[in-house]
Amino acid sequence: MKHLTAIALLFGAYSAIAKPAPETMPNAASSSMGNKELTISSWNIEHLAYPISDGCRPRSESELNEMKAYAQSLNTDVVGLQEVASKEAIEQIFPKENWQVFISDRPDSESYKCRESGRMSSQQKVGFAVRKGIEVQQVKSLPELALDSRGLRYGLELTIESPHGLLSILNVHMKSGCFVDDYSRSDSRSCQVFSKQAPILDSWVESKEKAGLPYVMVGDFNHRLSAPYNKLTGQLTVNTDNSASTLENTTADLIGCHPYYPAPIDHIWVGNLSSNIAKKASVASYKNMDPKAMLSDHCAVSLKLTKEKRELTNSVKWHTTSKEYAYLTSTIYQQASKHLNVRDLPNGSWSVVMDIDETVLDNSAYQANLDRTGSNYTPLSWANWVRSEKATLVPGVKEFIDTVIAKGGKLALITNRDRKLDAHTWQNMRSLGLPVSAENTCLIGRTAADKKAIDHQHIKNDKDLRRQQIEQGTASCYASKGKRSSQFSNQTILMQIGDNIEDFRGVVQHKVNVQDLIAKSKGDLILLPNAMYGSW
Repeated sequence: MKHLTAIALLFGAYSAIAKPAPETMPNAASSSMGNKELTISSWNIEHLAYPISDGCRPRSESELNEMKAYAQSLNTDVVGLQEVASKEAIEQIFPKENWQVFISDRPDSESYKCRESGRMSSQQKVGFAVRKGIEVQQVKSLPELALDSRGLRYGLELTIESPHGLLSILNVHMKSGCFVDDYSRSDSRSCQVFSKQAPILDSWVESKEKAGLPYVMVGDFNHRLSAPYNKLTGQLTVNTDNSASTLENTTADLIGCHPYYPAPIDHIWVGNLSSNIAKKASVASYKNMDPKAMLSDHCAVSLKLTKEKRELTNSVKWHTTSKEYAYLTSTIYQQASKHLNVRDLPNGSWSVVMDIDETVLDNSAYQANLDRTGSNYTPLSWANWVRSEKATLVPGVKEFIDTVIAKGGKLALITNRDRKLDAHTWQNMRSLGLPVSAENTCLIGRTAADKKAIDHQHIKNDKDLRRQQIEQGTASCYASKGKRSSQFSNQTILMQIGDNIEDFRGVVQHKVNVQDLIAKSKGDLILLPNAMYGSW
């Protein structure tokens, strides 16, 4: 995706098409979606007109029936179609009883005299047929690809709910006639037009790469993109910062089905897919592959996406399935309660400082999902997990918190979750029955100031500042409806509890002497097991 500085595309200005209300799939068994798979196809259907007898390639009722049978044999969920005249034309092959049909909103262009048949042409647009039961969240036309020329095609983008999450799919039909490896070195009119479309396509890919969400690009590219030395292939698969793109041409190894044109120009590209998704591309030939008898001069290409279930790593498996983990955390909290019950309590207000993650809330379901999907931690996926409010309680924590509150203590919950997410953390704890309130609990998420305050003398880790604020009565505590409160009075910190050595005051992982820490603990520093992640 190089040399885009001269391109300024306003993708926000796509013209939008209203989506229909989701409908129930009448025959779910015929769709691969039922098996947690998704199949996407691309088919240039060659001058599909309505009525079927119109246009450059008129068809008989017998041919129409063959096309219906062929479409059904694809066993696909989403089909990107090229050279279709209208929704009505598509619905002749993909009946609206079973399919949701979308078409680009390009205005009709003037008809022309067909080269071979001498008939008047029908419209050539791009469209989609999406199996009913799949939720289509958004439909956008991409008019920029038409270059303000009435004869060129718009792109069409769908966003669907799939077994792999939200998925954007772009359908294109690029300018024909530029069948060279480097379009920029040809002075043909077709390549000059193609050279203006290529950066637009590249910018769309770049925008999806930056968004980090899964996407697919299908269509008739009218270009031999399977060659790794093709100029456009090189542009699409390299980001503007020269890093490798996630974009992959899944159909690069296929051979074009037309007997005269083996170099494929119909492709399905994917980007930002999870590493646990298996990809299998195929081309579906017609029963009669005589060029004069083919149902279209292009065959459909398809891509089956299958989510592979991976095994849990040992650390996550131990955390989620072993009896030892629950035993350890429960007994640790029981010992902490006993220690609290026998020690002398200060006359003034006192608090127990606790971490949240893997100390109060158990996020192992998030970690397990990363393992099973072959994914890595990202700030976005973590924030979405926090917003889901689906964390559970660490075994033993509720009984300990009940003890603290019963003895007149307060909770200072100092978390490295972003402070903007405190409302979700609070609601998650409340939904699990923890007796937290603005009167007895101060929840403080992390901000940039916590890291900036580290001076390696008085503030050694990014929780030290907040511990000081708890003691000084200046902490900015979460209050109801997203507000903050500094009404938490000066506190004596009685205990510090976490799953990371840096949950203790003035401690950093790479410098701490464990024996010294144990010697000065006196039972007030409580550490829970967490082998899934940490500062190590």
